[in-house]
Amino acid sequence: MAFRLDLQLTGVEDLLKLKAFTDPKLYEKALQGGLKYAASSVPPAAAKAIRQEYTLPSARIKQDIKGPFIRGDEATLIFSRKPPTLVQFGFNPGKLGGPQPGLGQGKGWGKPKPKGRPASAKILRAGARLSYPNTFLAKGLPFTRLKTGKLRVEHGPSTGSLFLGRSQFGDRFRLEVETRMNEQFIKGVQRVLDSAARGYGGR
Repeated sequence: MAFRLDLQLTGVEDLLKLKAFTDPKLYEKALQGGLKYAASSVPPAAAKAIRQEYTLPSARIKQDIKGPFIRGDEATLIFSRKPPTLVQFGFNPGKLGGPQPGLGQGKGWGKPKPKGRPASAKILRAGARLSYPNTFLAKGLPFTRLKTGKLRVEHGPSTGSLFLGRSQFGDRFRLEVETRMNEQFIKGVQRVLDSAARGYGGR
């Protein structure tokens, strides 16, 4: 399952105004150059935006964004809905506490042993660590033992749900990425036009 990104580019109308005064081939080349620059800027821009609020690593965020896939004057990027495990959110497996010695309980005398602490993870940078009392780390995965005796792997929110779903910061993430896309679109167009002006392209 995946989300499809559909953000709006500004600057295309200004480019269209130049079409009447530009070689058609150069116009198309400039449009493609802007589109590629804009689309390629999405994964790093999305990673930067999400990392401002969540502890999910940038590498994992970029890994969950496929594309851009460019066809004609359209670019498609796919955001994964597969949620990463809590290991990607600063998971700490905690520590088991030992049996406490005590008189009259068949435990003998002795100094109290350190108490254990539950497993925990931190999803939001500004939020507290969340406790997972029955969760432990095995084979690199955080498992919770259910009352039924079965094991469940614990996950955090997916890149797709954070960016394109109804997440707390989704609107702001999309706005930041749209702004970056438009900046890069203009830069990509300008690079093609500058190259043509130097005699290297557009012919």
